[in-house]
Amino acid sequence: MRKVLLAVSLLVGGAALAQQDLQEQIHQLKMEVEQLRMATLPSPPPSDMQPPAEGQSPLHKKFNMYFNFQSSFDAEKAQGTDMTTRFRGRQLRLEVRGDLTDRIFYRFRHRLNKSNVALSLDNLADATDMMYAGFRLNEKWSVTAGKLCQMWGGFEYDLNPMNIYEYSDFLNNMDNFMVGAMVAYTPNPNHEFILQVTDVRNRELKDIYAGIASTTITAANSPLAYIANWNGNFFDGVLQTRWGAGVQTEANGYNNTLVMLGTKLNLSKFQIFVDYMMSNDELDRLRYTPLSGSQIVKNARYNSVVTKAEFQPNPKWNLFVKGMYETAESSLVNNKLTSLGYYAGVEYLPFATEDLRFFLAYIGRSRKVETLTSVATNRVSVGLMYRIKAF
Repeated sequence: MRKVLLAVSLLVGGAALAQQDLQEQIHQLKMEVEQLRMATLPSPPPSDMQPPAEGQSPLHKKFNMYFNFQSSFDAEKAQGTDMTTRFRGRQLRLEVRGDLTDRIFYRFRHRLNKSNVALSLDNLADATDMMYAGFRLNEKWSVTAGKLCQMWGGFEYDLNPMNIYEYSDFLNNMDNFMVGAMVAYTPNPNHEFILQVTDVRNRELKDIYAGIASTTITAANSPLAYIANWNGNFFDGVLQTRWGAGVQTEANGYNNTLVMLGTKLNLSKFQIFVDYMMSNDELDRLRYTPLSGSQIVKNARYNSVVTKAEFQPNPKWNLFVKGMYETAESSLVNNKLTSLGYYAGVEYLPFATEDLRFFLAYIGRSRKVETLTSVATNRVSVGLMYRIKAF
């Protein structure tokens, strides 16, 4: 009987202890859940009732989404033809970027009005401008890999495409988003030096020169581009540079050299830049000489000078003029193109905190093939540019 009573006592005591331990665990779990709930509640507003600055929260630091959009109503007349009018969406690009940690960053930008078909060399769509990730080794060094914008230099080249009314022939015929890697060194806030190695193109050689291929030209085993870039600031940013140069292995025995030098005067209400761009193509890669579409051109030479001046009489208005002079040629007979570009316009920016601008712009172009009459086009555009911060 004593044994039975002892067993019952132990059983009751153990159950009581187990129940007490279980209650303590439940209470601790409730406290942890409450702590998590409080952590997810929004912080109280500052005393001046202003919301916190954008990008301060951890989520906004890691994830920022934009739509880069340009659309206009165009009235255009080419020499010898009737004037045409139409609405046109020129740019529509989705962009996502952020810092996952203090050291790891990423960027993705994709054109929503271009083909999503994977290309033959890099297996990525032409529509994908960039998809890369980077790592900051320390305050001065960083490495980046993925699909990148080649770091050639020049100020128009460096602009958001949303803000371009019409590119020069030189830039319009470049393929500048390539898979590769780069190392950046920033010795101080005023200077940045970049070394970059990328694919030389997105497509196989046979696809670039389809229909005019030559049995004497064979694809390189390493079709790569090697680029060096320097971005500089002097006198508190009044004088700026974007200089780049590189060599591209286009095919076996054919190397192309490209140089882009951009220099800018940056005052508080007035800015002007001059870009000089040069490409010596042993095997024609830009392919806009007069004969480039019908045969393989060797030793093509391209030169381009672009200048743009802007003036802001007040923060909401921007006036601009732009000029271009370009040549594309080789030693072949009647294979020289000379082109001019002349733009002027006004932009209205109604909000200081939004990258929204309404514009009225005139764009004129004139192109002349050697021994032939020049052909001019004129366009007036009314529209808007908007970098929409969606998240």
